[in-house]
Amino acid sequence: MKVWQADLAIILAGTIWGMSFIFTRWGLDNCSPALFLLLRFLLALAVSLVLFWRHLKGLGRKTLTQGIILGLFMGGGFLLQNYSVNFTEVPRAAFIAAMTLPAIPVVSFILFREKVKINNLLGIILALIGLYLLLDPSFNGINSGDIIALISVPLWALYLIYINKFTEGSQEEHLTSRLLVSQFIGALPLVLLAVIFFESGLIPPLHPDLGKGVTVTTKFTVGLVFCALLASIGIVFIQTACQKYTTPVQAMLCFQFEPITATVGAYFILGEAISFKAGVGAVIIILGVLTSEIGALIMAARAKPKSQGLG
Repeated sequence: MKVWQADLAIILAGTIWGMSFIFTRWGLDNCSPALFLLLRFLLALAVSLVLFWRHLKGLGRKTLTQGIILGLFMGGGFLLQNYSVNFTEVPRAAFIAAMTLPAIPVVSFILFREKVKINNLLGIILALIGLYLLLDPSFNGINSGDIIALISVPLWALYLIYINKFTEGSQEEHLTSRLLVSQFIGALPLVLLAVIFFESGLIPPLHPDLGKGVTVTTKFTVGLVFCALLASIGIVFIQTACQKYTTPVQAMLCFQFEPITATVGAYFILGEAISFKAGVGAVIIILGVLTSEIGALIMAARAKPKSQGLG
């Protein structure tokens, strides 16, 4: 698979993720945040086992451990995101979560001394400007929801970085499906603990949404199925299979199509208005992704003659 093909697949994953915000809202309207996530991951795990149980024969301890580590990062990231929207405005939470984009090169440099490329840096700057215009968050003092969203940032950065580290250069057969199942296994205990401690009545709920249980409605069912099948199995499968062909920074840039899709989907499905500023922001985000993508192609083209000359 070529880099641009991997990036297109990740853009598709980001598009699905953007739509999942609408279906997650349907779910959270009828269910407490961690409980909805627990049901989502349980359904995703059950379907994954049905689809890939043959691939799990010969699953080694190394791959299982790697999948569980990724699952802890993923489960923690989703859990904190679900909780953050109960204590702050959705645009603020989404904008803070998008700080994963500049956080990735920082974490990569600290852990592995990897330097960010100039085309990625320009793409990051453009994407963040566009994201600010698209979401238009109002920063009038930090609150608890903002802090929860901030805690999720390094988790998502570590998740994207370690997907590359665990998959890059690996020749293991069925690695993608094995890591997929292992990630849900790793995420479930963490989410279950959150349900027990924060939503079961063991301690007084910090927010009314954290103790409301679940009410099964048509919207809840549709939201759960979409989030479990497409926004969990689909996205995790694409990321695990494709990200080894690109970089964590490039992958996160491609995921910036997520807020664009969420905004457009909210307009058509929920009837929410799109401002001119939001439209400009969406265009700038696309320019940021294209800047990084075209820059990578130019750098690869320049490097090719040099490598051929060395041969």
